[in-house]
Amino acid sequence: MVNQTINGSTKILAIFGDPVEHSLSPLMHNAAFSTLGWNCVYIPFRVRPADLGDAVRSIRSLNLKGVNITIPHKQAVMAELNQIIGDSQISGSVNTIINRDGRLIGTSTDGVGFVRSLREEGGFEITAKNCLLFGAGGAARAVIYDLLAAKINSLVIVNRDFEKAISLQKQIWDSNRFAVGVQDLTKLQDLDWESFDLIINSTSVGLHDEDSLVPLHFLKPGHFVYDLVYKKGGTQLYRDATAAGSRVLSGISLLLYQGVESFRLWFDVEPPVEIMRQALYRYYEGDIK
Repeated sequence: MVNQTINGSTKILAIFGDPVEHSLSPLMHNAAFSTLGWNCVYIPFRVRPADLGDAVRSIRSLNLKGVNITIPHKQAVMAELNQIIGDSQISGSVNTIINRDGRLIGTSTDGVGFVRSLREEGGFEITAKNCLLFGAGGAARAVIYDLLAAKINSLVIVNRDFEKAISLQKQIWDSNRFAVGVQDLTKLQDLDWESFDLIINSTSVGLHDEDSLVPLHFLKPGHFVYDLVYKKGGTQLYRDATAAGSRVLSGISLLLYQGVESFRLWFDVEPPVEIMRQALYRYYEGDIK
C-alpha cells in the first residue's frame, strides 16, 4: 500500500471493538483509499463497553466520516444513535455508522454482504435453496433476513441453546410469517442432510480450536458450506467441507463484502472490490503477519 500523507483535510474512518487488534478492516479500506488516491485513513480503536457512549459521541465531535462496529458492541450501540435503518431494524444489530452532518445513522451490512459474497465470489444463487444454519446469536440474525429477502425455500436453525433457537424461530414467524425449523445440536443425525443446499456456521466454533460443528460424514459434494469464521489455514469445517467435495467460502468473503457495502454507504460510490480482496487474501494466504 502506498504511504498516505495525513493532514488537516484527511477524512477519518474507524472501527470500534474490544478486542480490535485482530481486525482486517483497516487493511482493505486503506488499500482502497490508496488506490483511489483519496485523502482518507481508516484506523482501529479499542473501545471498552463502559466507554461506548463516549466513543460514539466522539464521532460527532471529531467529525469522523464513518465507523464500523464489531464485537461486543453491535447491539449496545443502537441506543446511542439518532436513527436505525435497513436490516438493523429487524436484526437488532449494527455494524456500520454513517455520520451525516452530526446525525448518526446505524445499519448492518452483514446480510447484504453475505448474499452478495455468495453470488459474486461463490457463484451460488440462494433463491429457492434449502438452508441449514448453525447458531442463533447476533451473526445469525444479521444474515437471516437477507436470506429470507432472497426467497430461500427453507431454513433450519441448529443451536446448542435450544430455547434460544425456539425464540428466534418465533421472532422470524412474527416478523416475516416464514416457518423456520429448529433442531438440537445433539440430534444432528435426525436431519435430512441430503436435502440441504447451503450450510452456514454463524457460531465462533473453529476460531480458537480445531473443532467442527458438522461431522465429516454428513458433508456431501452437493453442499455449499459457508463458515463465517475466518483464520489462516481455514477452520476445521472449511477443511472438512473441502475434503468432502463441497463448495466452500470462509468468513473472509463476508468480511470483504460487508466492507464493500459500508464503503458504498459512506461515500455513495462502489469501491475497488478487487483491490480490497487482494489486501485481505494476502493476509489470509499468509503473506502478511
